[in-house]
Amino acid sequence: MIQFLPFDTALFGYRVGKLQLHKSVARIESIQEQARNFDLIYVMGKPGLVRMGGWSPISTRVDWVKIIQKTDLETAPENQGDIQLYEQEASGTLSLKDQKQLRELVLTSGQWSRFNQDPLLANHEYEKLYTTWWETIKSQKHRVIVARRNGNLLGFVTFRLMRGRGYVDLFAVKGSEQGKGIGQKLMCRVWEELYALGYPQIGLSTQKANDRAMNFYKNAGFQPVKETLIAHWRPRLKDTPNLIN
Repeated sequence: MIQFLPFDTALFGYRVGKLQLHKSVARIESIQEQARNFDLIYVMGKPGLVRMGGWSPISTRVDWVKIIQKTDLETAPENQGDIQLYEQEASGTLSLKDQKQLRELVLTSGQWSRFNQDPLLANHEYEKLYTTWWETIKSQKHRVIVARRNGNLLGFVTFRLMRGRGYVDLFAVKGSEQGKGIGQKLMCRVWEELYALGYPQIGLSTQKANDRAMNFYKNAGFQPVKETLIAHWRPRLKDTPNLIN
């Protein structure tokens, strides 16, 4: 059944829902009837199920997990040179310069997002969603680690504790600074923080089409545990697939 998403609806200004496929594409008539009340529906499930239903996928989300070993901490790159790493107080007041640089980094973190990859989302949905992420981070008291050089933000990572492990939500390094080890330093700092708190496991998600991120997590010792195909269904644009039971 289609789940109404009030947050997305309020943010985008039109009705948004989610259809989570489990073992089969069932109750076709009921699904089509419900779909008439939505402008956009996220269809999510195993790749075979989404394709079976006739939806056109927009992205594949890959979930990763890593068990943090003591050896990971021993081999972590040292905080040296002109790069400084430290925890940023998310609830504090940021300077105008920080706000601008942080917004740029937040948008960079989602450049492979399905909201940015879907050409039919032309109402600034991507910018609205990722700009709102920082407010969510503040309200839910996520931890934030930043990398700076001479006071300028070069990268950041946010994480929280959930269900007995750490989870990374946003992770980005400024484009001109990528490939210089800043991302590795940030992630290692997260490992140290989690390990010290007694949380030896960390999880995160990324888009399969993001080759740089996929290679980074693989080389960092993360293991892929699940793939979810995601389609954007627009019933009111007569974007109704030929559903197969």
